[in-house]
Amino acid sequence: MKKSLLKFALLLSAATFLVSCASRTDVEDLRYQLRIVNKKISDMKSDTVAPLQKRQAAAFGHMDILEQDIMQLKSQLEESYHLNQQLREQNKELATSISNIAQNEAIQRKEALQKMEELQKEKEAKLTQLLNRRIQQQENGLKAIQRARIKEAERRAQEASLAAQLAKNRSISAGSRVSTRRSAKHIKATKQKKKHSVVSPATAPGTTPSKWSKNISQKTTIVDKPAITRGAVRIPPSKAGNGFAQANKLYNRKKYNDAYNAFDDIATDSSSANKVDAKYMMGECLFAQKEYDKAIMQYQKIIAQHSTHNKAPAAMLKQAMAFEKLADKDTAKVIYKKVLKRHRGSSEAKIAQTRLNNL
Repeated sequence: MKKSLLKFALLLSAATFLVSCASRTDVEDLRYQLRIVNKKISDMKSDTVAPLQKRQAAAFGHMDILEQDIMQLKSQLEESYHLNQQLREQNKELATSISNIAQNEAIQRKEALQKMEELQKEKEAKLTQLLNRRIQQQENGLKAIQRARIKEAERRAQEASLAAQLAKNRSISAGSRVSTRRSAKHIKATKQKKKHSVVSPATAPGTTPSKWSKNISQKTTIVDKPAITRGAVRIPPSKAGNGFAQANKLYNRKKYNDAYNAFDDIATDSSSANKVDAKYMMGECLFAQKEYDKAIMQYQKIIAQHSTHNKAPAAMLKQAMAFEKLADKDTAKVIYKKVLKRHRGSSEAKIAQTRLNNL
């Protein structure tokens, strides 16, 4: 466009110089050319400048829109940046609060566990003290019963010895009477025979008739036998090996009193190999008779005195069951937990776990 304008200016300047010398035809040609040039310039203006202006106006409009969009994007980016910072700060606060809560909960759990362990230890200590007291009371009662039995046996022995002495005196008096009768019949005999017939019953009391000696020996043998309670079955020490099987038979027949006495004989026999088993079965007899207090004390003897025996887990389990029967669930829970702690993997531990879950 600039080049065309320059050409037009040059033509105008040249036309001024050539006007004077040029002819009319030349002038008309120049005018015609000028018209054509002007028309082209106007056409160019209409064809190029107007669209360019429109395009520029549209571009300026688009630029304004783009600037507005950019400003909105900047504002959104700034808002998102601020939001991200706030979220980061909130996340930090949440992380610190969660860590504090976790630490506090861990501390509280430790304190609660320590308190539970202390309470369990206190309960176990109280339980052992109570059981030891009851065992001591039972042992004192048994000692008193044994003393009473010993006194009764001594009294019976004294009565038997008195009866034997009376029988002996009667036999001596009967012998003296017989000798006097014989001396009366033999009055004509010599004095030596009379002395011999009088002295023989007095100086030889042991030469009494066989009938009286048999009575005396039978009465004296009664004293040597120990006193046995009514309805009790006692097993001799020589049959202690078979005695345990016999006692089990009595237990299986539900003759719990007889079985208890039979197991007691085995437990008191120092030479028996089934002492601890017999003590455990004594507790089973008491448990079967619903004498749970006595059964607890009997089981405690095995737990305290024979903790390494294979009957110790069963004794501890049955002790907890006895407390459960007495409606003392707290003590039963403590003992079930002791079974799980001391005898893991045993069949008694599995039973204790199931019963503990049911409480």
